Amino acid sequence: MRKRIVSWLLRLYPKVWRNEYGAELADMLRARPLTAGVCSDVVFSAMWQRARATQASTWVGLGLMFAVIAAIVSNIASAPAYQESVLPEHLELLQKPLRSEFYVLILCGIGFWTAVTGAGSSGRAAMRASLIASIPIALTGLLMLIGILEYVEVLPGQIATSVQSRGIVYTFYKGIQQIPGPAPLTLLLAPLLRLPGAWLWGTIGGSLGRKYVNWRRPISA
Repeated sequence: MRKRIVSWLLRLYPKVWRNEYGAELADMLRARPLTAGVCSDVVFSAMWQRARATQASTWVGLGLMFAVIAAIVSNIASAPAYQESVLPEHLELLQKPLRSEFYVLILCGIGFWTAVTGAGSSGRAAMRASLIASIPIALTGLLMLIGILEYVEVLPGQIATSVQSRGIVYTFYKGIQQIPGPAPLTLLLAPLLRLPGAWLWGTIGGSLGRKYVNWRRPISA
């Protein structure tokens, strides 16, 4: 039983860390009683090592994901009124959280940082962040497909329907020349559909990062 517990504890650590320090930690754990305090210290240390080993693009993707969740929740809980003929910037960001210029700049920044630090492929790093950030959109599409979440289209001058009056409703602000409301299947496939664009912006940022590294590199005599 002790060996099984030690094995479970070791698996909490990243693979690279286990390959280098796993045998030493296993010997230490087998040589002392596995009290609740010892196990909790090992678990905390493993989570810390996991956090340290997590790539920057993953953290950025998580940040974007929570921003998208906040936008979706605010839309459902208290959708603002649509009082202008042109879609205001705050509603544009609320409706298309992953199509803003800010989102593109973040993907380029991820590619740039990845190239500068030499942490891997810039395109793949941007794709990882985009994939994580798109998870709430995919879940929104899934909820629409199974009938838990509805959406209502609001035209300029209309007041958005509240969650209290129609249940769980996502408000889509439809402009005069905008496409129809969101297609649930398209939302569900959003993580995959956004990968090519994410790779492109990450690659562009990576190209700029490599040029920056070459510019900073001292010229040998």
